[in-house]
Amino acid sequence: MEQQIIHACGHQQAHVLYGFDSQVARKARWLRTTKCRACFLADKKAEQIEATARDTATVAHLILPPLTGSERQVAWAETIRIKRLAALTVSPHTSIDADCNLCLRIYDAKWWIDHRDLANEDLLDQATRHLQIAAMPANGQQSAAA
Repeated sequence: MEQQIIHACGHQQAHVLYGFDSQVARKARWLRTTKCRACFLADKKAEQIEATARDTATVAHLILPPLTGSERQVAWAETIRIKRLAALTVSPHTSIDADCNLCLRIYDAKWWIDHRDLANEDLLDQATRHLQIAAMPANGQQSAAA
């Protein structure tokens, strides 16, 4: 059953509510205390822009090398990398310069996307492992540095 609900933001929106009468009434009361979908999405977008600007200012002193990958991968991975580097710089449990320099040596956008949900310590472990694997010679022989 469709109901027109006037939300807390003042906008009216149609909602299809199902269930027993008591459930429909409870859901309608709750919807009146929330923002409409458009206002909710606008607020979320503004929060994301503010967080990105804050993170960008935090890592402004770093020289971020370009990432490799598709256009969409690079765009997404850049936001992830900035967010993660900002988190590393404010974390009390990391050596900021060494950890950031380690992460700045990873240019693969896919790697940043695949590891976006890791904790800082796990991210640094994976970055170290990735760079060690990348330094291995392709033919399986010992490198000159080893």
